[in-house]
Amino acid sequence: MVSNEQTITCHFCFETFEIDLGIDQNFSGHNTEIFDCEVCCNPNKIDTEIYDGEVNSLTVSDGNE
Repeated sequence: MVSNEQTITCHFCFETFEIDLGIDQNFSGHNTEIFDCEVCCNPNKIDTEIYDGEVNSLTVSDGNE
């Protein structure tokens, strides 16, 4: 597993914090995870498109769905 740290902006309080996606270097596809904000503790849903272990797109949305 490769450390794949990303800085995101919370969907709720708009503060930034780092997350580690822990993506395998050979993985390609779509991944969805929930990360709680380090500031306000609300759940952020992180949708990623990954190609060969590299994040091509990342979307942050409401994780309460």
